[in-house]
Amino acid sequence: MRNKVALLGFYVGEQYFERFSKDDPFPQVAAYKLEGRFRDALKIGGADVESVASLAVSTYPRNKKIYFPGSKFVDGVGVRGRVTPLLNLPILKLFTRFVGSLVALNQMRRRGLDKVCVYAAHTPNLLAAFIFKKIFNIPFFVYVPDLPSFMDMGMQRSSLLKFLKKIDGVIINHLISASSGLFVISKYMVEDNPSWHSKPYMVLEGISESSSAVKRADQSDCVESPAKKIIFYGGGLNRAYGIAELVEGFIQSDLDYELWLCGRGDLESFLAETTKRCSAVKYLGNITPSQVSSIQSKSTLLVLTRDPKEVYTRYSFPSKLMEYMVSGVPVLTTRLDGIPDEYFDYFNVIEEFSISGISSALQAIDGLDQHVLLQKAACGKIWASETKSSAAVGRKIVDFMEKYS
Repeated sequence: MRNKVALLGFYVGEQYFERFSKDDPFPQVAAYKLEGRFRDALKIGGADVESVASLAVSTYPRNKKIYFPGSKFVDGVGVRGRVTPLLNLPILKLFTRFVGSLVALNQMRRRGLDKVCVYAAHTPNLLAAFIFKKIFNIPFFVYVPDLPSFMDMGMQRSSLLKFLKKIDGVIINHLISASSGLFVISKYMVEDNPSWHSKPYMVLEGISESSSAVKRADQSDCVESPAKKIIFYGGGLNRAYGIAELVEGFIQSDLDYELWLCGRGDLESFLAETTKRCSAVKYLGNITPSQVSSIQSKSTLLVLTRDPKEVYTRYSFPSKLMEYMVSGVPVLTTRLDGIPDEYFDYFNVIEEFSISGISSALQAIDGLDQHVLLQKAACGKIWASETKSSAAVGRKIVDFMEKYS
């Protein structure tokens, strides 16, 4: 049985991504890695998958580069990919992405194409897949890792752009409702949206890296063992992610630890100022994924402090949590609606989201038996690797697409 699948998204290959994302103010590292694991899952599940992608990059003038060239690549396991050219200017960026997707999909169709799977709710790619379904009767599926209404958090937008975003949301909703099925991060994405109620869906809150992939860190990026115990957070540094409360809660806890943070976001200046008044807080800037993995492996505790009262947390599963789990290091997190209950067997929980609540949770963790904490983390690592890896979910993904094509 043929099972040729085009994965339409943003997976551009390691070399291309590293070359053109390194100077971007908001590099989409987490999304890129998740799409890569989804791509691996399709292949492991039995699909003959090929990527059609353009780079996820900040629009000019945030990113000063105007043109990103087309390219082709083959990854380490022989999966092919095509990168379409991108003109990185307002409006033209969307148009060139749409045209590039159409051209690449049509070339694949001539060689034989059975299905299209769109990664992320992005209008140009969804529209290309929608047109192909209408003209050639090729079914398309959508993996929705984020709802468009909650994307770009922390970015300042004008009233006009906010209005256009709402219109875009309506278009996206219509296009997704025409798909053959959905992969969603949270079941509430479907349950709370009447337009999607009739759609077959599979909850795929995240895909973990294999343990072997985690171990393959660039030795040049390894950090020396820190002098003190480290509490680490790596990811978006936006106010909506509870970073200010984490920092102030850590300072209030008065523990003999250091808090290390890395990433980009609207609280970068706040962190720079905080490091001046509290030497135990370290802001590392935007570092490489290999450096992040190295620091995680040497940390005592990995934290995530999003506010459960924020509406977006109902429709999200922080991909950072998967990375945390596979590292085998104890995890401390708030209890979010988008995190299924089964995960909390392996997490330590911040019961109250506030500066004092975070401070108390950190003090409580410090007072626990470290052997018990490490054992819980080790069990979480095994569970995530066995049930949430590309190998574990790949066959389920492909079977779902076969059933509803």
